[in-house]
Amino acid sequence: MSFRPVATGLIAGLLLLPAMAFAGSCEAPPGFSHLYNSGWGNGPENSRFQSQSAINRSNVSQLQLEWAFALDESESPHSYPVITGDTLFIGTTDGNLHALDRESGCIRWTYAAEEQIRTGITYGSVTDAATGAARHLLFFGTFAGNVLAVDGESGELVWKADVKDHAYIMVTGTPTFHAGNLYVPISSGEVALAMNPFYGCCQFRGALMSLDAATGETHWRTHVIDEEPQVTGRHYIFVEEWGPSGAPVWSAPTVDAGRGLIYIGTGENYTQPATERSDAIIAFDMQTGAIVWTQQYTAEDAFNMACALPILAANCPEDWGPDLDFGAPPIVSQTPEGIDILLAGQKSGGVYGINPETGERIWEQMFGRGGMLGGVHWGMAVNERLGLVFAPISDRPTGPANDREADPGLNALDIATGKTRWSTPNAGSCEGRENCGPGLSAAILATNDLVFAGGLDGYLRAYNAETGEVVWEYDSWRDYKTVNNLPARGGAIDVHGPVIAGNWLFIQSGYGSFGQRGGNVLLAFRLASSAAGGPGNE
Repeated sequence: MSFRPVATGLIAGLLLLPAMAFAGSCEAPPGFSHLYNSGWGNGPENSRFQSQSAINRSNVSQLQLEWAFALDESESPHSYPVITGDTLFIGTTDGNLHALDRESGCIRWTYAAEEQIRTGITYGSVTDAATGAARHLLFFGTFAGNVLAVDGESGELVWKADVKDHAYIMVTGTPTFHAGNLYVPISSGEVALAMNPFYGCCQFRGALMSLDAATGETHWRTHVIDEEPQVTGRHYIFVEEWGPSGAPVWSAPTVDAGRGLIYIGTGENYTQPATERSDAIIAFDMQTGAIVWTQQYTAEDAFNMACALPILAANCPEDWGPDLDFGAPPIVSQTPEGIDILLAGQKSGGVYGINPETGERIWEQMFGRGGMLGGVHWGMAVNERLGLVFAPISDRPTGPANDREADPGLNALDIATGKTRWSTPNAGSCEGRENCGPGLSAAILATNDLVFAGGLDGYLRAYNAETGEVVWEYDSWRDYKTVNNLPARGGAIDVHGPVIAGNWLFIQSGYGSFGQRGGNVLLAFRLASSAAGGPGNE
């Protein structure tokens, strides 16, 4: 571990001591008297803004590592926690949903889903049909194509819904809870199965579902691609080729309660013919699932993983690429003048302001090179008081070349106009490190005066929200002793990013996909007692 001059300056040995303090199980059940976030976006609008933060520019340098927890044995943690006044709930790719005491990291309960948990955790309060009492439920999706609801107090399974209408469906985007409904994004593993030249690719067509949050029963399912796939050709004489296909939904749906709409971003087509709803932002009627409008941002984008391996390219579409998904959810926001706006970021490096009523593009701004692992990858954040949307840029140099230069870093744009207020490049801290890069791929988080972003170089950084200056950073690229006495290490910070609860900050470090440095640690930071205070502090 290393702190740079902008950080606290405390030595590593002192910071490790709290992590040795407790190992075992907690007896008290989780409490739900206070909620710091309800899911991936800190709310159904997916703003990634945390107003309940006691961490600010004046005290961020006094954050201290309190404990570390090993997220089972996987090298690519893929969940995002829900945090209450005393408990943190988080999933693992080994299939465990843990309820951890927020103060110590001890385990209150663990539910074994026995399937990879690939989504963030979502909280929702529903009415128990038998007693009429409110019940605190935790929702998540799995790699196996199931959605589960677990009782937050007891850790017992309430319901499990198989949402597959295709053999290789998976749920990787976090479900969104609103008004008793659970909106579930549907993606697929067919994009990778296409690497098998004897697999008849592809028949999946992305979807959005609405489930009853109390029972798991399906209200509606709307496919992104209307047309049923048909055989379009053959290779090796007998292997059928299918289309149209693809347009998965990789991220959390966004709720616009005032308009009764749900927004999603979609991915590329897996095969040709390409469709008008790939690489698009789409609005759905939340009651019926009917598509209200579609705005496409990259046309004729057909790609699957066979295209990355020329020796196995039988399923790769002709004139393939460039694989410019919307991996980050849209954000419902307002300009300082009170005008509603929808904000979206794409792997192309594009950031867009959109009329939420019609889908009309109001403004657009491009950053960096973009590409398969470029541009805005997992998620942006907003600060409406400052009138800013913050866009992290990954820009890993993969995929078809273009004439733009890579420019990884963090950018602040005016919500109303798209004009760049500031840009802070991230050169990265990769000297002597293998599988390291400078990009900001993980989703970010904004507070009243800071923006927190994790880098592929293993650093977690806090930026001045008004100027872009880095005011604190922590290097997570090392081994840790953990409260659950399992080996853990940090590495590339990717996927769901940081979360704040009062005077606490949590981050997962290590993500081994795409040739990055893997790891499996959940880190818990707290303000030193002398610095604690302010809104949201407990």
